[in-house]
Amino acid sequence: MTLITGSALSQVVIYASILLLTRLFSAELFGIYVLFSSATIILKPLATLQFEFSIVLPKKDEDAINLFAFSTLILILYCFLLLFIIVIFKIEILAFFNISSLSSFIYLLPLNVFLFGLISNFDYWNNRNDNFKAISKGLLVKSSTMSATQIATGYSTYATIGLIPGMLLGHLLQLVYLLKTSFNSIQVLSKKVSLSKMILLAKKYKDIPIFNSIINLTNNLSNELPVLLITKYFGLTSSGIYGLAVKFMRAPIGVVQQSVNQVFFNKATKIYNDQGNLYELVLKTAKHLLVISVVIFSPLLILSFYLEFLFGEGWTNVGLYARILIPWLFFAFLSNPLNSLILILNKQKTMVVLDLTLLVFRFLALFSGYYFYNNIIIALALFSIVGMIFNIVIFIYLLQTSKEKKIAYQ
Repeated sequence: MTLITGSALSQVVIYASILLLTRLFSAELFGIYVLFSSATIILKPLATLQFEFSIVLPKKDEDAINLFAFSTLILILYCFLLLFIIVIFKIEILAFFNISSLSSFIYLLPLNVFLFGLISNFDYWNNRNDNFKAISKGLLVKSSTMSATQIATGYSTYATIGLIPGMLLGHLLQLVYLLKTSFNSIQVLSKKVSLSKMILLAKKYKDIPIFNSIINLTNNLSNELPVLLITKYFGLTSSGIYGLAVKFMRAPIGVVQQSVNQVFFNKATKIYNDQGNLYELVLKTAKHLLVISVVIFSPLLILSFYLEFLFGEGWTNVGLYARILIPWLFFAFLSNPLNSLILILNKQKTMVVLDLTLLVFRFLALFSGYYFYNNIIIALALFSIVGMIFNIVIFIYLLQTSKEKKIAYQ
């Protein structure tokens, strides 16, 4: 509830700001913003190699702080490498996606990845210490700063710079807040950090970068694939409309999903370490999520018929896009919080295969909609169906796996 409260308040701020932002910025500028956000999400798993997940796992705080430091070190090196690649291949990247209008912002991508990655490190550090209030308030700081900056930009003479600067400032202030709240706990343990210890622990948790980073990379890539392909095949305006539809649908879902993800990971790790009943926790969580999903998706479905009116002219089809995506998002809502079991139960190898399969089928769905029909509606419908089927399979697999673990303990 602590996490949900902060998430809910942050999403209320975002929802309220959207009603203004859609009247201040064009669909094309939204498309640039959505593409920049998607690129950040896709690149982030490799930025830390997902070592932030390992921060929660050790029993000793000394081990946890070394994993925190190692994850941060990898992040810094990665972002410098990313900047170097962008400098060398900027023209080719922009030409491939037909996004010359993003040329002035592409150099900011490594900075956003760095902020996003470091925030994730601090979130898992606070998760380990049960400091959910810091995570919750950090989200509120980000959303309020981002929304206020974007609205101010839209009303100013600098509206042409779009929404990206507001997002960067939001991430920066969220990081500053998390740094402030975590400073004492990190400072106490900072003397325990050593390169040899970091390398030793990195070897111990090597399955995380080998498998989990691939899982998250492929999963994020498949989730953000519509933005990349819609931009390439149908243009930035269509990408902006899709991005707004997803933002509208995911905002209330994210309030619960992100909060449950953090708490479930925390509880499941402790139950697993104590050889407790994981199956019972999974069943309880799934039942609660099913009830919550009905409460969330019913008003979203009704509201989707009025989005064109709410967002103003230039946003035709945003409601239709939202309705097409509901089957995928509904089942993703049920399965996503349970995904931390993949790490806890060391099932990364299986998930790599499943996620790569999902990525291939999602690409085929979107490409078929373009190549055979040249119709974005058909492309999104095929994408949604593939996502729905995959999340049903994942949910059944994780439920069965946790049940088998229960039997093994008995």
